[in-house]
Order: sequence, then structure tokens, then C-alpha cells
Amino acid sequence: MIDVSSSAWLDRAALARHVQELVTRLHPSVTLERRRDDRVAMPLLFQLMPLDDNRQPIESDAIIVVGKNISRRGISFYHVGPVPYRRALISAKHPDFADFSAEIDINWCRFAKPGWYESGGRLIAPMVSASNPSSTRDQAGMARVGPPTSEQAE
Repeated sequence: MIDVSSSAWLDRAALARHVQELVTRLHPSVTLERRRDDRVAMPLLFQLMPLDDNRQPIESDAIIVVGKNISRRGISFYHVGPVPYRRALISAKHPDFADFSAEIDINWCRFAKPGWYESGGRLIAPMVSASNPSSTRDQAGMARVGPPTSEQAE
């Protein structure tokens, strides 16, 4: 049992060191930065919905993940079990932010600690609502922003 009346808990310097130790464990220093883009913390809940071989969403296998960070090219997130698929849609709806939805190529997954995994990958293309007139639809009926891919142009 922890004695909350102890003077150690009232020592602000000790508390500051304790918090710094936690932050250091959560965000270890990186000695060699391989990434070209800055990462931004993204502590939001996302829906991760796998895509089958024909790039059709598998709604029954969708899970909720916790965002870790995002850059212009990629995103990482925490989840409770291994991710058995490579392609997925990752999306978030939040009243204070614009909706976010993109196709992701999940290219890494690692065990973080009991009950938690961390995964991430390259963002492939933004997904938009079907009502957006500037979007195009791919074979799976997904609306995409930007120029058509080579498959769409055929």
C-alpha cells in the first residue's frame, strides 16, 4: 500500500523527476532518425478496417486503434492484438477536427507489452465521401482524391 501522506509525495522536485522518467520510457531518444518527415503525436481513436485481396472492406473485422503519431507519409498506432492483414482503411471522426480517412499499407507490427501492440505503415491515398464530386471511384467503389491510378485510367 502506498503512503500518500509521505513527504516524498509532496516534494515537487522528486515528482518532476518521476514524471520525466515516465516520459523517457514512453518516448525513448532516437539516435539515428531515418524518417524524412516530422512526426506529430496523434492521440485519437481510429477505426482500422482491413481490405481483402480485391480491396473490398471487411467490415466485420474492423477494430478500434489508438493513434500514436502521423507524418505526411505514414501513421502508427496501438492496438490489443496482432494485425493479420497488410492493407486497410484507417479513419477517424472527431467533432473538433475534419474527418480523416486513408488507405494504409501496414508494413510493421510489434509487441509492445502484454495486451498492447504497435503497428504502422505508409499512407497510400486519402479516402473521401462519395458525395465529393472531385473524387474518383476505384474498383472497390472507394472514392479517392487526386488523379486516377493507372488501373482507373484503363
